[in-house]
Amino acid sequence: MVAIDAIKSSNAAIKAKLPTGLVALFIGATSGIGEYTLRNFYQTAPSPRVYFVGRSQASADRIIADLKPLNPNGHLEFIQADVSLIRNVDDLSSKFLEKEKELNVLVMSQGFLTNAGRVETAEGLDTKLALNYFSRARFIQNLLPSLSAAATSSPFGARVLSVLSAGNGEGQLDFDDFELKRTFSLRNAGLMATTSNSALVRYLAREHPDISFIHAFPGGVDTNIIQAADFPSFVKLTARLLTPLARPWMITKEESGQRHFYLTTNEKFRTGGWLTDSTNEESSSAKKAVEKGWCDEKVGEKVWRKTMEVFERIEKERTA
Repeated sequence: MVAIDAIKSSNAAIKAKLPTGLVALFIGATSGIGEYTLRNFYQTAPSPRVYFVGRSQASADRIIADLKPLNPNGHLEFIQADVSLIRNVDDLSSKFLEKEKELNVLVMSQGFLTNAGRVETAEGLDTKLALNYFSRARFIQNLLPSLSAAATSSPFGARVLSVLSAGNGEGQLDFDDFELKRTFSLRNAGLMATTSNSALVRYLAREHPDISFIHAFPGGVDTNIIQAADFPSFVKLTARLLTPLARPWMITKEESGQRHFYLTTNEKFRTGGWLTDSTNEESSSAKKAVEKGWCDEKVGEKVWRKTMEVFERIEKERTA
Protein backbone atom coordinates (compact mmCIF):
# COMPACT_ATOMS: atom_id res chain seq x y z
CA MET A 1 0.00 0.00 0.00
CA VAL A 2 1.22 3.47 -0.90
CA ALA A 3 0.11 5.69 1.99
CA ILE A 4 -1.67 8.91 1.11
CA ASP A 5 1.04 10.96 2.85
CA ALA A 6 3.63 9.42 0.53
CA ILE A 7 1.36 10.16 -2.44
CA LYS A 8 0.99 13.80 -1.41
CA SER A 9 4.72 14.14 -0.83
CA SER A 10 5.49 12.72 -4.27
CA ASN A 11 2.92 14.95 -5.91
CA ALA A 12 4.30 18.04 -4.21
CA ALA A 13 7.87 17.19 -5.21
CA ILE A 14 7.00 16.41 -8.84
CA LYS A 15 6.01 20.01 -9.55
CA ALA A 16 9.65 21.09 -9.83
CA LYS A 17 10.44 18.16 -12.14
CA LEU A 18 7.63 18.40 -14.67
CA PRO A 19 8.57 20.03 -17.99
CA THR A 20 6.72 23.12 -19.15
CA GLY A 21 3.85 22.74 -21.58
CA LEU A 22 2.73 19.16 -21.02
CA VAL A 23 -0.36 18.27 -23.06
CA ALA A 24 -3.14 16.29 -21.39
CA LEU A 25 -6.57 15.07 -22.43
CA PHE A 26 -9.13 14.00 -19.81
CA ILE A 27 -12.23 12.06 -20.91
CA GLY A 28 -15.18 12.09 -18.51
CA ALA A 29 -13.77 14.80 -16.29
CA THR A 30 -16.67 17.07 -15.36
CA SER A 31 -17.29 15.23 -12.08
CA GLY A 32 -15.91 12.65 -9.68
CA ILE A 33 -12.58 10.92 -10.15
CA GLY A 34 -11.88 12.46 -13.56
CA GLU A 35 -12.53 15.99 -12.34
CA TYR A 36 -10.27 15.71 -9.30
CA THR A 37 -7.46 14.09 -11.27
CA LEU A 38 -7.77 16.97 -13.74
CA ARG A 39 -7.67 19.48 -10.89
CA ASN A 40 -4.44 18.07 -9.52
CA PHE A 41 -2.80 17.97 -12.93
CA TYR A 42 -3.77 21.49 -13.96
CA GLN A 43 -2.78 23.07 -10.65
CA THR A 44 0.59 21.30 -10.54
CA ALA A 45 1.96 21.15 -14.10
CA PRO A 46 3.79 24.31 -15.27
CA SER A 47 1.95 26.04 -18.11
CA PRO A 48 0.11 22.89 -19.20
CA ARG A 49 -2.18 22.56 -22.21
CA VAL A 50 -5.16 20.67 -20.85
CA TYR A 51 -8.34 19.59 -22.64
CA PHE A 52 -11.23 17.90 -20.90
CA VAL A 53 -14.35 16.20 -22.23
CA GLY A 54 -17.79 15.72 -20.79
CA ARG A 55 -21.47 16.36 -21.39
CA SER A 56 -22.15 19.15 -18.88
CA GLN A 57 -21.24 22.67 -19.98
CA ALA A 58 -22.31 24.03 -16.58
CA SER A 59 -19.91 21.71 -14.76
CA ALA A 60 -17.14 22.62 -17.18
CA ASP A 61 -17.72 26.34 -16.60
CA ARG A 62 -17.48 25.77 -12.86
CA ILE A 63 -14.22 23.84 -13.17
CA ILE A 64 -12.63 26.41 -15.47
CA ALA A 65 -13.64 29.27 -13.17
CA ASP A 66 -12.06 27.44 -10.22
CA LEU A 67 -8.83 26.39 -11.91
CA LYS A 68 -7.80 29.19 -14.25
CA PRO A 69 -6.77 31.60 -11.46
CA LEU A 70 -4.62 28.85 -9.90
CA ASN A 71 -2.47 28.45 -13.03
CA PRO A 72 -3.07 31.50 -15.25
CA ASN A 73 -0.29 30.55 -17.68
CA GLY A 74 -1.97 27.24 -18.47
CA HIS A 75 -4.44 26.50 -21.24
CA LEU A 76 -7.68 24.83 -20.12
CA GLU A 77 -10.30 23.99 -22.73
CA PHE A 78 -13.56 22.06 -22.52
CA ILE A 79 -14.91 19.93 -25.36
CA GLN A 80 -18.56 18.95 -24.99
CA ALA A 81 -19.30 15.48 -26.36
CA ASP A 82 -21.16 12.23 -25.79
CA VAL A 83 -18.39 9.68 -26.18
CA SER A 84 -20.69 6.65 -26.09
CA LEU A 85 -20.74 7.06 -29.89
CA ILE A 86 -17.59 6.07 -31.78
CA ARG A 87 -18.29 8.70 -34.43
CA ASN A 88 -18.16 11.35 -31.69
CA VAL A 89 -14.87 9.92 -30.44
CA ASP A 90 -13.53 10.21 -33.98
CA ASP A 91 -14.73 13.80 -34.36
CA LEU A 92 -13.29 14.77 -30.99
CA SER A 93 -9.97 13.10 -31.77
CA SER A 94 -9.74 14.97 -35.06
CA LYS A 95 -10.45 18.29 -33.37
CA PHE A 96 -7.82 17.60 -30.73
CA LEU A 97 -5.20 16.64 -33.32
CA GLU A 98 -5.84 19.89 -35.18
CA LYS A 99 -4.73 21.69 -32.01
CA GLU A 100 -1.97 19.40 -30.72
CA LYS A 101 0.51 17.10 -32.43
CA GLU A 102 1.78 15.46 -29.24
CA LEU A 103 -0.07 14.08 -26.22
CA ASN A 104 1.67 13.38 -22.91
CA VAL A 105 -1.23 12.24 -20.77
CA LEU A 106 -4.54 10.57 -21.71
CA VAL A 107 -6.88 9.89 -18.77
CA MET A 108 -10.19 8.09 -19.35
CA SER A 109 -12.81 7.62 -16.65
CA GLN A 110 -16.05 7.87 -18.64
CA GLY A 111 -18.93 5.66 -17.59
CA PHE A 112 -22.07 5.46 -15.49
CA LEU A 113 -23.90 3.12 -13.16
CA THR A 114 -27.15 1.43 -14.11
CA ASN A 115 -29.11 -1.73 -13.36
CA ALA A 116 -30.76 -1.63 -16.78
CA GLY A 117 -30.17 -4.38 -19.28
CA ARG A 118 -28.66 -3.97 -22.72
CA VAL A 119 -29.35 -0.48 -24.06
CA GLU A 120 -27.84 -0.03 -27.49
CA THR A 121 -26.39 3.13 -28.96
CA ALA A 122 -27.20 4.16 -32.53
CA GLU A 123 -24.08 2.20 -33.53
CA GLY A 124 -25.30 -1.09 -32.07
CA LEU A 125 -23.07 -1.16 -28.99
CA ASP A 126 -24.34 -1.54 -25.46
CA THR A 127 -24.01 1.92 -23.91
CA LYS A 128 -22.14 0.65 -20.84
CA LEU A 129 -19.63 -1.27 -22.95
CA ALA A 130 -19.29 1.68 -25.30
CA LEU A 131 -18.23 3.93 -22.43
CA ASN A 132 -16.30 1.47 -20.28
CA TYR A 133 -14.36 -0.14 -23.08
CA PHE A 134 -14.96 0.63 -26.78
CA SER A 135 -14.68 4.42 -26.60
CA ARG A 136 -11.46 4.05 -24.59
CA ALA A 137 -9.95 1.70 -27.14
CA ARG A 138 -10.94 4.08 -29.93
CA PHE A 139 -9.30 7.06 -28.24
CA ILE A 140 -6.12 5.03 -27.87
CA GLN A 141 -6.23 3.94 -31.51
CA ASN A 142 -6.82 7.49 -32.76
CA LEU A 143 -4.23 9.11 -30.51
CA LEU A 144 -1.42 6.56 -30.59
CA PRO A 145 0.62 8.61 -33.12
CA SER A 146 0.49 11.70 -30.89
CA LEU A 147 1.33 9.62 -27.80
CA SER A 148 4.27 8.04 -29.62
CA ALA A 149 5.48 11.46 -30.72
CA ALA A 150 5.41 12.72 -27.12
CA ALA A 151 7.14 9.56 -25.87
CA THR A 152 9.97 10.23 -28.32
CA SER A 153 10.38 13.98 -27.92
CA SER A 154 9.47 14.73 -24.30
CA PRO A 155 11.55 13.86 -21.22
CA PHE A 156 8.26 13.19 -19.47
CA GLY A 157 7.09 10.68 -22.07
CA ALA A 158 3.50 9.59 -22.58
CA ARG A 159 0.98 7.79 -20.37
CA VAL A 160 -2.50 6.35 -20.83
CA LEU A 161 -4.63 5.85 -17.73
CA SER A 162 -7.95 4.00 -17.87
CA VAL A 163 -9.81 4.15 -14.56
CA LEU A 164 -12.24 1.27 -14.16
CA SER A 165 -11.78 -1.96 -12.23
CA ALA A 166 -8.39 -3.64 -12.61
CA GLY A 167 -8.27 -6.81 -10.52
CA ASN A 168 -12.01 -6.75 -9.89
CA GLY A 169 -13.80 -8.92 -12.41
CA GLU A 170 -11.42 -10.30 -15.01
CA GLY A 171 -12.43 -13.64 -16.48
CA GLN A 172 -12.57 -15.76 -19.60
CA LEU A 173 -13.75 -13.71 -22.57
CA ASP A 174 -16.25 -15.05 -25.09
CA PHE A 175 -14.73 -14.03 -28.42
CA ASP A 176 -17.65 -15.61 -30.29
CA ASP A 177 -19.91 -12.96 -28.77
CA PHE A 178 -17.46 -10.15 -28.08
CA GLU A 179 -20.16 -7.44 -28.17
CA LEU A 180 -22.45 -9.53 -25.95
CA LYS A 181 -25.34 -9.35 -28.39
CA ARG A 182 -26.53 -12.88 -27.43
CA THR A 183 -25.18 -13.35 -23.92
CA PHE A 184 -25.61 -9.93 -22.33
CA SER A 185 -25.99 -9.58 -18.59
CA LEU A 186 -24.69 -6.95 -16.18
CA ARG A 187 -22.19 -9.52 -14.88
CA ASN A 188 -20.97 -10.39 -18.38
CA ALA A 189 -20.75 -6.71 -19.31
CA GLY A 190 -18.60 -6.04 -16.26
CA LEU A 191 -16.37 -9.01 -17.02
CA MET A 192 -15.97 -8.01 -20.66
CA ALA A 193 -15.09 -4.37 -19.95
CA THR A 194 -12.73 -5.15 -17.07
CA THR A 195 -10.93 -7.98 -18.83
CA SER A 196 -10.62 -6.10 -22.11
CA ASN A 197 -9.13 -3.04 -20.41
CA SER A 198 -6.62 -5.18 -18.51
CA ALA A 199 -5.67 -7.31 -21.51
CA LEU A 200 -5.28 -4.26 -23.73
CA VAL A 201 -2.91 -2.61 -21.24
CA ARG A 202 -0.69 -5.68 -21.29
CA TYR A 203 -0.70 -6.00 -25.08
CA LEU A 204 -0.21 -2.32 -25.92
CA ALA A 205 2.64 -1.98 -23.44
CA ARG A 206 4.40 -4.80 -25.28
CA GLU A 207 3.75 -3.24 -28.69
CA HIS A 208 4.63 0.32 -27.58
CA PRO A 209 7.30 -0.04 -24.89
CA ASP A 210 8.01 3.69 -24.80
CA ILE A 211 4.45 4.49 -23.63
CA SER A 212 2.97 3.72 -20.22
CA PHE A 213 -0.45 2.03 -20.15
CA ILE A 214 -2.31 1.78 -16.82
CA HIS A 215 -5.63 0.20 -15.89
CA ALA A 216 -6.52 1.34 -12.38
CA PHE A 217 -9.12 0.32 -9.82
CA PRO A 218 -10.08 3.43 -7.79
CA GLY A 219 -11.72 1.61 -4.89
CA GLY A 220 -14.63 3.13 -3.00
CA VAL A 221 -14.68 6.86 -3.65
CA ASP A 222 -17.16 9.21 -2.01
CA THR A 223 -18.64 10.73 -5.15
CA ASN A 224 -22.17 11.50 -6.33
CA ILE A 225 -22.11 8.66 -8.84
CA ILE A 226 -25.05 6.73 -7.39
CA GLN A 227 -27.28 9.79 -7.28
CA ALA A 228 -26.38 10.51 -10.90
CA ALA A 229 -26.90 6.88 -11.91
CA ASP A 230 -29.78 5.37 -13.81
CA PHE A 231 -31.20 3.77 -10.67
CA PRO A 232 -34.78 3.78 -9.30
CA SER A 233 -35.55 6.43 -6.69
CA PHE A 234 -35.69 3.91 -3.84
CA VAL A 235 -32.17 2.72 -4.65
CA LYS A 236 -30.87 6.28 -4.59
CA LEU A 237 -32.65 6.95 -1.29
CA THR A 238 -31.21 3.78 0.24
CA ALA A 239 -27.74 4.73 -0.94
CA ARG A 240 -28.12 8.22 0.49
CA LEU A 241 -29.02 6.74 3.88
CA LEU A 242 -26.26 4.13 3.89
CA THR A 243 -23.41 6.26 2.50
CA PRO A 244 -22.53 7.83 5.91
CA LEU A 245 -22.07 4.30 7.31
CA ALA A 246 -19.78 3.35 4.43
CA ARG A 247 -17.59 6.48 4.53
CA PRO A 248 -14.99 5.00 6.92
CA TRP A 249 -14.14 2.51 4.14
CA MET A 250 -14.20 5.09 1.34
CA ILE A 251 -11.76 7.74 0.24
CA THR A 252 -12.60 11.32 -0.67
CA LYS A 253 -12.65 12.72 -4.20
CA GLU A 254 -9.63 14.79 -3.25
CA GLU A 255 -7.61 11.72 -2.21
CA SER A 256 -8.70 9.87 -5.34
CA GLY A 257 -7.54 12.80 -7.44
CA GLN A 258 -4.17 12.77 -5.69
CA ARG A 259 -3.78 9.03 -6.21
CA HIS A 260 -4.60 9.12 -9.92
CA PHE A 261 -2.41 12.16 -10.49
CA TYR A 262 0.38 10.12 -8.88
CA LEU A 263 -0.17 7.38 -11.47
CA THR A 264 0.11 9.90 -14.30
CA THR A 265 3.32 11.54 -13.05
CA ASN A 266 5.39 9.29 -10.76
CA GLU A 267 8.56 7.96 -12.38
CA LYS A 268 7.66 4.39 -11.38
CA PHE A 269 4.97 4.40 -14.04
CA ARG A 270 7.10 6.00 -16.77
CA THR A 271 6.72 2.98 -19.08
CA GLY A 272 5.19 -0.49 -18.99
CA GLY A 273 1.78 -2.05 -18.59
CA TRP A 274 0.27 -1.61 -15.13
CA LEU A 275 -2.80 -3.07 -13.40
CA THR A 276 -3.10 -1.17 -10.13
CA ASP A 277 -5.32 -1.48 -7.09
CA SER A 278 -6.93 1.23 -4.99
CA THR A 279 -3.67 1.86 -3.08
CA ASN A 280 -1.58 2.41 -6.24
CA GLU A 281 0.18 -0.93 -5.94
CA GLU A 282 0.18 -3.66 -8.56
CA SER A 283 -3.09 -5.55 -8.14
CA SER A 284 -2.50 -9.07 -6.82
CA SER A 285 -5.91 -10.13 -8.14
CA ALA A 286 -5.12 -8.80 -11.60
CA LYS A 287 -1.74 -10.54 -11.50
CA LYS A 288 -3.49 -13.86 -10.83
CA ALA A 289 -5.88 -13.18 -13.73
CA VAL A 290 -2.88 -12.63 -16.00
CA GLU A 291 -1.27 -15.84 -14.79
CA LYS A 292 -4.50 -17.74 -15.52
CA GLY A 293 -4.34 -16.48 -19.10
CA TRP A 294 -7.48 -14.35 -18.86
CA CYS A 295 -5.88 -11.00 -19.65
CA ASP A 296 -2.28 -11.55 -20.71
CA GLU A 297 -0.56 -10.16 -23.80
CA LYS A 298 -1.82 -12.99 -26.01
CA VAL A 299 -5.42 -12.33 -25.00
CA GLY A 300 -4.80 -8.59 -25.41
CA GLU A 301 -3.71 -9.10 -29.00
CA LYS A 302 -6.94 -10.97 -29.72
CA VAL A 303 -8.96 -8.28 -27.93
CA TRP A 304 -7.33 -5.59 -30.07
CA ARG A 305 -8.04 -7.54 -33.25
CA LYS A 306 -11.71 -8.14 -32.34
CA THR A 307 -12.06 -4.49 -31.34
CA MET A 308 -10.74 -3.37 -34.73
CA GLU A 309 -13.36 -5.61 -36.37
CA VAL A 310 -16.08 -3.87 -34.37
CA PHE A 311 -14.79 -0.46 -35.43
CA GLU A 312 -14.62 -1.55 -39.07
CA ARG A 313 -18.25 -2.66 -38.87
CA ILE A 314 -19.28 0.68 -37.40
CA GLU A 315 -17.35 2.61 -40.07
CA LYS A 316 -18.94 0.63 -42.88
CA GLU A 317 -22.43 1.19 -41.48
CA ARG A 318 -21.64 4.89 -41.07
CA THR A 319 -20.82 5.30 -44.77
CA ALA A 320 -23.48 2.94 -46.12
